[in-house]
Amino acid sequence: MPHFTEDNHTFQADAKAQPPSNDGRTRFPRISRPIELMRSEYDVVVIGSGYGGGVAASRMARANQTVCVLELGKERWPGEYPSTLKDIMPQFHVSGGLQSDSNGDEWTEVGDATGLYHLIVGQGQNVFVGNGMSGRHLTVVDRFAYLSPGLGGTSLLNANVFLRADENALSMNHWPSEIRNDPTCLEKYYQRAESVLEPEPYPRDFPRLPKLDLLEKQAAIVGLEKNFYRVPQTTRFRDGPNATGVEMQTSTLTGTDLTGLNDGSKSSTLVNYLSDAWNWGAEMFCECEVRFIKKDARGQGYIVFFAWRGSKREKFREHFHRDLMWVRARQCVFLGAGSLGTAEILLRSKQRGLSVSSRVGTGMSGNGDVLAFGCGINHETSSIWPPANPTGPTITGIIDCRDKPDPLDNFVIQEGAVPAPLAPIIRPILGMRAGARYFRRLHDSLLTLGAEDEGGKQPTEQCDGLTGAGRGGRTQIYLAMCHDGNEGTLSLKDDKPSLRFSGARRREHVRSIEALLAEATRAVGGAFENSPLGNVLHSQGVRLAPPFCSPPRSAFTANAQ
Repeated sequence: MPHFTEDNHTFQADAKAQPPSNDGRTRFPRISRPIELMRSEYDVVVIGSGYGGGVAASRMARANQTVCVLELGKERWPGEYPSTLKDIMPQFHVSGGLQSDSNGDEWTEVGDATGLYHLIVGQGQNVFVGNGMSGRHLTVVDRFAYLSPGLGGTSLLNANVFLRADENALSMNHWPSEIRNDPTCLEKYYQRAESVLEPEPYPRDFPRLPKLDLLEKQAAIVGLEKNFYRVPQTTRFRDGPNATGVEMQTSTLTGTDLTGLNDGSKSSTLVNYLSDAWNWGAEMFCECEVRFIKKDARGQGYIVFFAWRGSKREKFREHFHRDLMWVRARQCVFLGAGSLGTAEILLRSKQRGLSVSSRVGTGMSGNGDVLAFGCGINHETSSIWPPANPTGPTITGIIDCRDKPDPLDNFVIQEGAVPAPLAPIIRPILGMRAGARYFRRLHDSLLTLGAEDEGGKQPTEQCDGLTGAGRGGRTQIYLAMCHDGNEGTLSLKDDKPSLRFSGARRREHVRSIEALLAEATRAVGGAFENSPLGNVLHSQGVRLAPPFCSPPRSAFTANAQ
């Protein structure tokens, strides 16, 4: 059984997925505290509990500072993540400015703000983020992944990939001169992060994964076989305690990383940096929506104002954002609420007198993420539920093309998976597009919708093959990352965040990647489809990770003027 002892701050947790018991309690201890136990002041206040906030909390607690962590999301452990579409829907939160016929956008907000999944609707860009205790912001060297505001944040729902930055990218002028002139200076920090996260590639002695085998085959088809390898990831492939003493379980290869792994194999900040911070005395509080920060009128320190969403206080809409709680930071405040959350807090703080840079909220990027599908290929992938073979982690392989003369032309291609709870949504969307493609081809060749296709397949059978119905699918899911433009801005309109993207300066680069993916798809008998989600959401772009600010600096502190 899991146990924790306050006296000596030992912490152990049986991370094997277990459903709640009949009395509503789970087998896992809670490392967050009731709001009633919050002290009025601490040496350090950390906002967010993902990689930015989690690392800050761990380091400050180890430095004998009193630490308070404020997290918007709830604390969730393995066994508590949604496993069906019905479970997911109450966890969905949508907010942003919807385009209207009148002048300007109409603000809308639906769902639980502390739910696991958050769709932010912006002008020219939609952003999907997550909520949960582990923070909103995950940064693994040169890649950004944002997930839930909840204890563990983005790391609860990311695809676990751990990549070091390529040195030619670090040579760009955006980086500090110390890094630009000597990228090897980061080596000790890579090693420090690896000692906690313990990344490793998908083991050779584990079951073969069809989607991984196919990606390797496709890399060879397009002449990039030397760029393919099994990518390091923070998935656990063995039982036993992790670097911070939390018991972990071997991955059951379900591919449900993006909705939350219930098998106890995910190395989120909840089970490493946050548990380490807890061991060293940090105090964590969930359902705390930070609104703004002010300088302490007494001179040193800051006051952090937040709205507490516990006990359904948000039902009192008229007073919820006016009757705020507060906590004092004697030394400094770390903002790790993700690029969107951090910028929103700083902009609101600026309106109340806090001195911050005029660049806050500008230079937003969509990370250059590309989501695409290869439908109806002549190879089983098991990438869409239900699978005929083990799915594996969401990402296991990579075609690493970060070797271009111009760093902005660098990109990577990885294979993906659709977790079981989302399959009922993704499969019909792909089915409609694949079916339309099939009928157009049928009409053009036979001038009739009633004739049978080659091989005697009826339209419904053909669509099943394209969309992956039945035995797990013949659909390869592509997750590509490249360099994007940074035309995005975040501003406050009527005290609510407004996200706008004026265009995509590097759209041609994205098209070249999509052309490469189309070639790799056609070579295995499939039909290439770029992201269908953009069409569903009024043809706007969709990013499965929030934007980040350029230049690429991920740390903000309230005392950095």
